[in-house]
Amino acid sequence: MNDPLTYILSALRTRITRTFPSQIRECLAVLNEEQIWWRPNEASNSIGNLVIHLTGSLNHYLNFRIGGLEYHRDRPAEFAERRHLPKAELLAMFDDMIANAEKTFDSLTLERLGDPSPEQKMYTVLAEDLIAVMSHIASHAGQILYITKFMNDGGLDELWIKTHKQTRAWK
Repeated sequence: MNDPLTYILSALRTRITRTFPSQIRECLAVLNEEQIWWRPNEASNSIGNLVIHLTGSLNHYLNFRIGGLEYHRDRPAEFAERRHLPKAELLAMFDDMIANAEKTFDSLTLERLGDPSPEQKMYTVLAEDLIAVMSHIASHAGQILYITKFMNDGGLDELWIKTHKQTRAWK
């Protein structure tokens, strides 16, 4: 792997499909159902809503728009959900999206990185879309980590380093 684009595509895949999802799963593992759906006020999102939102967003922008996998998104519903879906159901939805993300990355080639973006209103080339997807999941993973630490008195202090090492995102 001497081509920097090879490293970049590999790094994007690792962070989108392994590192940040591992952090989110670790947080869900230590939280109970009530904590997953807690919100400080009605204008804020719960962890449950953030997981639903990431599932919808990545299914739409990564798996549908880039990967060509069928998906119909209802973005307002991602934030409006108030039924307190069980943790197992949230994880199943999220893990299904990640499995599809792996399929999407399997279909990506270095040559496609320079293809026109499927979201021409926002980006020029497909590589920009992948960077946006990575930064989006990173942003919400950070929110989920912060809320989890808040609820568990700092019990996840080494999670960031641990998941980066386990997923080989950091050596």
